[in-house]
Formats: sequence, C-alpha cells, structure tokens
Amino acid sequence: MVAIWMVYDLGEHANDFQEAHLGFEAISKFYLVQIPFIVVNWLPLCVLLGLLYVLTRMSRRNEIVSMLGAGVSVPRVLLPLILVGLLLTGACTVLNYELGPKGQWASAYMLDEIVKGKSKSARLDAHVFPNRKDHRIWFIQLLDAKNEQLRNVQVIQQDSTGVIQSKIYGQNATYDGSRKVWIFYNGKIAYMDPEGTVTKEEFFAQKEVSDWSETPWRLSSSSLKGKYMTVPQLEHYLTENSDFPETNLAEFKTQMWYRFALPWNVLVVVFVAGPLCMAFSRRGALGGIAGGLFLFIGLFSSSNVFLALGQGSRISPLVAAWTPSAVFLLLGFVLLYRRATNRPIPFTG
Repeated sequence: MVAIWMVYDLGEHANDFQEAHLGFEAISKFYLVQIPFIVVNWLPLCVLLGLLYVLTRMSRRNEIVSMLGAGVSVPRVLLPLILVGLLLTGACTVLNYELGPKGQWASAYMLDEIVKGKSKSARLDAHVFPNRKDHRIWFIQLLDAKNEQLRNVQVIQQDSTGVIQSKIYGQNATYDGSRKVWIFYNGKIAYMDPEGTVTKEEFFAQKEVSDWSETPWRLSSSSLKGKYMTVPQLEHYLTENSDFPETNLAEFKTQMWYRFALPWNVLVVVFVAGPLCMAFSRRGALGGIAGGLFLFIGLFSSSNVFLALGQGSRISPLVAAWTPSAVFLLLGFVLLYRRATNRPIPFTG
C-alpha cells in the first residue's frame, strides 16, 4: 500500500521536483517524513484486506470448520488476530503522537517550504491577536515567529470593560525569551482617558515591556490548524490559549482526542471483519466480504462526520473523537457473539 501511494505521489509531484531541481536526498526526506502518517491512516484498510484474504481462504478450504469441529471456539480462533490488532494499535498510537501529524503537515506544506526556503506558518502578514484574558489586542503587519521579530506593531491595552487605556506603537519589536521581555523600537506610547482623548504621549527609541503573557509563538498560534499539530503542540496550544472561547478551541480539543482514538480503528476492524469473514461454508464467504467492506466504509465515513461536528463545536470533542470507534467496536462484540453461538449474521448469506 505504501508503494502504491509513493508511485502515485511521485507521478503527481514529478514536475515540481524537476522545476525545483531537488536531489535524491531532499525527495527521500519528503517521503520518509510522510510514511508514519500514511501508515496510521491506511493500516486499518490493510488489516481489513489481510483479514478478508486469510479468513475467507481458510473458510473455503474448510480449515475453520475443522478447528471448530476439534473443539476450538470462535474467540480462540480469532485470538491471534486480536493480539496482533492490539499490537498494531499500540504502534499506531506511538506514531500518531508526533510523527503522524508531522507527516500530514509535510504532505501539505513541506514541498512548498523546500522550494521557497521559508515556512508559511512562520511568517504571517496583517496578523491580529486578541488577548482576552489580559485585555490586549495586537495588530502586526509582519510576524516572523521563527526569529521572534515583529514589524509595524500596535498594541491596544483595555480595561475589563473594554475602554482603551493606552496604545503602544513600534516600528519593530523583538522578544527576549530569557528575560520574558518585549522590546519595542522607534515608536511611542499614547495614554488615553475614558472618553478616548489622548492625555499623554511618550516617544522612544527603545522601550522594554515586561510581565506580558504573550510570546511570538502564542501570537502566531492563532493561525495554526489542529490537524497538523502533534500532541505536545496541542497541549501547549490549549494551555497558552485557555482564555479563547470554546468555539475556537473545539478544533484543537477534538484533534487532541482524535490522536488517541484513530489508532483504535485497527482493533475495531479486527472485531468487525473477523466474525464476518469466518464462514462455515463456501456459500457464506462472499457475503462476509461484502459486509466487512460495507462496515469499513461506514466506520471511515462516520469518523469524518463526527470529526467535522466536533471541530465545528456542534458536539463535545470527546464524543466526536471516540463515538465511531466505540460504536463499531460494540458492533464487533455483537458480531463475535453471534458467530460464536452459531447464530446467523444478516447480509452474510
């Protein structure tokens, strides 16, 4: 499956590689970074195809009927598959903690960054950041988060009722992370009364401001997308921007839970497809294959629907991330019970 994806993607980006004059090392790095993301998302399908092939082949050769006739139960027959499913689920969880999201980001932005030599997320134009907790609004013409430098900055300080108290302007600004101090250059501070009249102006060549909670990363984080962020990045984002409205945080909370819920689809596929692919006669094999594919499509579709609902703050992020896996896992238990008790399973012949 990885080879098929790589051949297809090489065909899609061959002209881009040629125009950018990229060598073998850069192209190899581009694809190596994406492999964990491809593995995490395609492994459930690979497991499904493996189950369809192995179990239907054993059923057609009457091997499963022979094992059951020798006194081996259906859960015992499927136990090795369940154990391998758990092992693969653990491996996917490890990959999806950091490497998977990095691979997804690479598929969307890495090629553009290699060609242009800069990151889209590191340089932001005409950026606005509201700090609702400390009642400050930042207006920034250019933000370079990587070098922690800002150009043409205006910061408005308000009180708890929204009345403007002061404005600070700076042609440039930098952040000293060791001292946690903002340094503004070539600007002024304007102090205002409640009516909005300027009562005092102070011009400066360099002005240091301490005790502000904002950092360049936090200023730029409002433009980030949750699906490209790793678990540590999501945790840091939710901590730093805890004052944001729930509708703004819904995308990142949903993605946080989804990082841990997605790998369980591998085990879900084992429980759902395993009983369906076990046929006690040659006539039931085709129905089991069709049922397994149908349920896999349902799992994939429902995961996307619930993920969109969670990111749109329509339902709880926890419910959005875990509901499809939990529902289909429960369905797998029901199918396993019916197969183990030799009861008919609908649509399997």
